[in-house]
Amino acid sequence: MSKKRKNEALTDIELYQYLSSIKSYSKKWTTKKSSNQYIQEILNGASKRNTGKRGEPDLIYINEARRLLILIENKHSINDHQSENEHKPTKYAVDGITHYLSFFTPKNLSKHSLTIRNYFENWSVVGIAFSGDIHDEYNHLISTFIITNEGNIKDIETSEILDEEDYIAFFENIDVESISKNIAKSSSEINRLLRTLNSQDRPVLLSALMICLYDKNNFSNDFKKSYSQWSIANIIRNIPTTISDILLNEGIDISKINILINELSFVKTDHDLNNSDILKVILKELEENVIPLFNKRTNYDIIGKFYEEFLRYAGVANVKKGIVLTPSHITQLFTELIDIKTNDVILDTCCGTGTFLIAGMNKLLTIIEQSNLSNKKQKITEIKQNQLIGLEKSTTMYSLAISNMLFRGDGKSRIFNVDAFSENAEKILKNLSNEGITPSIGFINPPYGGRANKSNPTKKEIQFLEYLLDRVSRFGIIIAPLSTYFKDNIIRNRILSKHTLKYVVNMPKDLFQPNAATHTAIAVFETNIPHNDKTVVFYNLLEDGFVLSKNRGRSDVLNKWNTIKKAFLSKLKNPQLEQDSIHLVTTPIKANDEWIIQAHSKTDYSHISEKIFIQTLKKHLIFTLKKKFNLLDKDIDVITLMEILNDSINPKALLHQNKKLALNKWKEFYFNEIFDFKRGSRLVKLNQIEGDIAYISSTKENNGIDNYILPPEDMTVYQNVLTINNSGSVGYVFYHNYKIVCSDHCTIISVKKDFLTDLNKYIALFLIPLIEAMKPKYNFAREISDARLNKEKILLPIKQKNQPDWAYMENYIKSLPYSASL
Repeated sequence: MSKKRKNEALTDIELYQYLSSIKSYSKKWTTKKSSNQYIQEILNGASKRNTGKRGEPDLIYINEARRLLILIENKHSINDHQSENEHKPTKYAVDGITHYLSFFTPKNLSKHSLTIRNYFENWSVVGIAFSGDIHDEYNHLISTFIITNEGNIKDIETSEILDEEDYIAFFENIDVESISKNIAKSSSEINRLLRTLNSQDRPVLLSALMICLYDKNNFSNDFKKSYSQWSIANIIRNIPTTISDILLNEGIDISKINILINELSFVKTDHDLNNSDILKVILKELEENVIPLFNKRTNYDIIGKFYEEFLRYAGVANVKKGIVLTPSHITQLFTELIDIKTNDVILDTCCGTGTFLIAGMNKLLTIIEQSNLSNKKQKITEIKQNQLIGLEKSTTMYSLAISNMLFRGDGKSRIFNVDAFSENAEKILKNLSNEGITPSIGFINPPYGGRANKSNPTKKEIQFLEYLLDRVSRFGIIIAPLSTYFKDNIIRNRILSKHTLKYVVNMPKDLFQPNAATHTAIAVFETNIPHNDKTVVFYNLLEDGFVLSKNRGRSDVLNKWNTIKKAFLSKLKNPQLEQDSIHLVTTPIKANDEWIIQAHSKTDYSHISEKIFIQTLKKHLIFTLKKKFNLLDKDIDVITLMEILNDSINPKALLHQNKKLALNKWKEFYFNEIFDFKRGSRLVKLNQIEGDIAYISSTKENNGIDNYILPPEDMTVYQNVLTINNSGSVGYVFYHNYKIVCSDHCTIISVKKDFLTDLNKYIALFLIPLIEAMKPKYNFAREISDARLNKEKILLPIKQKNQPDWAYMENYIKSLPYSASL
């Protein structure tokens, strides 16, 4: 056997062991051959040399019960991963696996017997091209292909080997990709047709046209049956009457119908709508390509996605305008964070398109359907008519809420086009109370970025929260930007004087992508019970399993959310069993305390390793050399920089003594116990005079140096200190063994003289990654301050009497590669 083939045989064994021990599969993998006679028959003519003889993928996985087949072609070196034209199956992994997959396409299966064709009907077939070392994350490549419903071989662009359930989930959801493309296409096309309308009118018209196409067994919709034969004038004339007839039939008050009809007045006068077939084209697009999708059986929120895409194309839904639509798995999560009862009345005081009300309605209906109640039908009617209350200030969003609830199956009669903070809203809630309809549960995703001032009169998120909590009798839940939970102490303290904070959950930072990059948290309150310093559970939900793709936005294509959610809810309700003080923290909350996990969690040092220290050393070495050769502000190419580094690095610098880190034997110290620190002083650019003292600001480039200035007399000049960025590139730490002054965007850090009389570069470089470990707890909204640093702790190696071991720190850095060149 050649050396190359021996290496590939070893890779086969290592990959087999990895799949069998690390990944999750219910059946056994096999090498080369399979006991499945049908698969064997297909492979009998699959020679990679096209001789018509047998071909053998390196690894085969078969789950006959779930109709899943996975083939793997493996090469020892990543150089053999893929050829330029993919026509060399004997030499390259990608070429080989696509060769084998081609024999399982419908086109080639059609050449076999009817028995074979019937057997492989509805099978999910995956092909994985692997090359390199599975145990070296930087030295292997993975390409994954599937056979699509259309019979094509498609690269699904995942660079890891998944578990069996993930592949199955992928195929279960594959139809959603087509749905998403159709939704995006229709949303884009309808917006293109309406491009002459302003962005606020487009959703109103969309809602109206969808209502006009609404069909129900007990209602004869002449508009839907006849619009294609009508003139444009007849269509425009019939839109208001059709809306009125359909909504009256659904039990909606005439005053609410008139709001929607009045908002449509522009249709009668718009030149393009009256002098072209735009309306007829849009109606046809909705009837043929959008509304039929609503009836597909899938967990994917098709209606919600259509609204989201339409609003995004129209430019209505974006964080700059304060409108960030809530993902459907989050609206459903709200209903699982508390114990909902069949008589609960749900209130959303800025209900948008109605997604929280729909989630609440679905939860209540599920409870009823699974109960032993004898009057289920009556109870369901009661829920839809009287247990869902929505207030929405924007007529645009209100119109979408009406059509949204209509296509979801009722529940729209208690939605009001009104500002929650108005007297009219108070009257509405009072009248409902007089009818015996009193909200018990509140769900809210308020407008983001409000300031409650003349230039931005929208109320702040915390004001929306207080308003909601004061009007529900049992629970209130909010999702809002992180800043909501640590600013506005007066309002937050007032809330705690009336209501109990139970949980705060940091959500994944990409939750609202691609529409917004807002980092949010969910907070759960039990209302009408003062907090009184009770313990709160804080949780950091790093991932929800959703994947961002071009056509679908973020979606649960790998079916991970339910597993993640189950584990998360279990931890939330049994925190004492899972508390790790980093991702799950329980602590009493008092007045003025911040309501986010970053303020109460320990710093996570799990990433600290020799590699981190070496990276820190390299960065400082590069900066030092660039400063030495006056290259900090020069646009220098990488090759020239490498030449300078090669000429400057001491050959002894690459020697490595391999000292071990034992973080479990280190000790935590309060930050202010070890360090003195002081915020710098503001000096605007206009007042900076050119000089030779480094001016440190909040940049992460050039060791924090923003300029060289002649500082005014009232600015303190420092040397041999560390700095940390308070804002901007927050959390970056730098060592300065040269004269500096510091802006107010940074804090100067020095070791207390009681511990260390003279900080040197080795100890400083050891401290940098330990201090920077705090970085994830801060961001541009939650800046580093002296008050927050006073509460922080730092983990340090210790010697006898539990004192910091400065000698160890110095010697450790000296033991690393490149240290001799410092």
